[in-house]
Amino acid sequence: MANVINKKQFTTYILLLLAIILVLNIVSKNLFTRLDVTDNSMYSLSESSKNIIEKLDDRLIAKVFFSEDLPGKAANSRRFLQDMLEEYSAYSGGSFNFEFINPDDDKDYQKEAMNFGIPPVQIQVVENDKLEIKNVYMGLVLLYNDKKEVLPVIETTDGLEYTITTAIKKITSTGMNKIGFVTRNTDPKAHQKMREILSETYNISNVDLNNDIPVDINTLLINGFTDSLSENELYNLDQFIMKGGNIMLSQGKLDAKLQQGYAEEVNSNIFELLENYGIEINKDMIIDQDCGQIQMSQSQGIFRRVNSVEYPPFPVIHKFNKENIIVKNLESARLFFANEVTPRDTIKNFTPLLLTSDKTGTLQGPRYNIYPMNNPGMKFFSSSSKTVGALISGQFSSFFNKIESELITDKFLPRSSNSNILIIGSTDFFNDAAAGGVPENIEFILNSIDYLSGDSELIDIRSRGITARPLEKVSDGGKKIWKWVNILLPALLVILFGLFRWKTNRSKRNFLEELYG
Repeated sequence: MANVINKKQFTTYILLLLAIILVLNIVSKNLFTRLDVTDNSMYSLSESSKNIIEKLDDRLIAKVFFSEDLPGKAANSRRFLQDMLEEYSAYSGGSFNFEFINPDDDKDYQKEAMNFGIPPVQIQVVENDKLEIKNVYMGLVLLYNDKKEVLPVIETTDGLEYTITTAIKKITSTGMNKIGFVTRNTDPKAHQKMREILSETYNISNVDLNNDIPVDINTLLINGFTDSLSENELYNLDQFIMKGGNIMLSQGKLDAKLQQGYAEEVNSNIFELLENYGIEINKDMIIDQDCGQIQMSQSQGIFRRVNSVEYPPFPVIHKFNKENIIVKNLESARLFFANEVTPRDTIKNFTPLLLTSDKTGTLQGPRYNIYPMNNPGMKFFSSSSKTVGALISGQFSSFFNKIESELITDKFLPRSSNSNILIIGSTDFFNDAAAGGVPENIEFILNSIDYLSGDSELIDIRSRGITARPLEKVSDGGKKIWKWVNILLPALLVILFGLFRWKTNRSKRNFLEELYG
């Protein structure tokens, strides 16, 4: 390094250094990069978000109405949001811009926020050594051409990228895909929460199988049937698939009555239709050692108390097909009263998605004892993993090719071009009061519909924030082994350390005796 010999040379070096820093900042603005070593790169934009933001063909503006001097978690949310918006801006090529506005002491900004649908929210803050309630703003609005999307309250960073990217995709798209809910076998109110979630990215329509399914619907959601369909219903469903339509079907062979403590086998011609497409649903009830819990009321003398007990007919799924985009990032799902889904000999494009654990068993019918207490059948898990959810893709032959029917006209299609059937071997998977009300299942359902609708960009983003990672279960023998290891190992280490110190001191003593006599 050259020596600085005078003030002029020192000033030159300083100016040159500042110029280099300025140039690096200008260059880095367009060459954005970030080192993110977290699992799934949770603090960096996903490739899907980058692709969506890079496709902007017009200016997109984000107005962020966010108070300053926020406490703890709220302040972290503000910093996280700002970092994320800076990434969106960097990858947009100048098409995305944002500004932070503090409306706390400005009534004009407060009025503007209210006009956009961003209200003040109350949070607890400590001011002047007192706990007080303060009104703050924590929302943003996206403006694109003459459209807007509002996120009124941003209280957490969990799933924030998915929320923002979904809003961007929605506001910049020319129209949303349309999906249909078959309402024949269930009350539309039974999956109201599910419909609200889906309506954020899809247009939802009720579908009556007695009528032709509208051509603008390419994906159907169907809860399981507990009785047979009419010939007209079968025909319309079959022809929907022959036209290239996709279905997500929740269909098991069990009609469970938990309060009565038994389940019965379902008899329906829907199984004949599925068998024609190469799908077999086994009638034995799946039980799994890795399972959910139910509340049981038990008597103790004159008292009654409610205990949580493990319930094997409610398998918890931790085993997924990691090569399939629908489930590769999922960590868990829950099924109620499930059956195994298997391929028939005629099918070759069968892709397992959801699999039970390696400690699986079955209960045999036709009448199943599902009462949890003192039921020996629920204690045997001698089978290996079984498939309870699968994707079947390709060309399908019409069910009505081998049936004489007055419904067959010149418009009849004997074979499909390319369709998908995603089947879960459990009934009522979409109902809010059943599996549809389980948060872990929402991710799977949304991913499935995105895939079936040909809109897979959001799948990778949706699952990035999932953190349900339970420890693997240990057998009773393993628990005893680890118990004694934890008791004996620390004592053994102390003894070994003591022996090491004793030997070291003895060597020092011998050395000193030899040195000084």
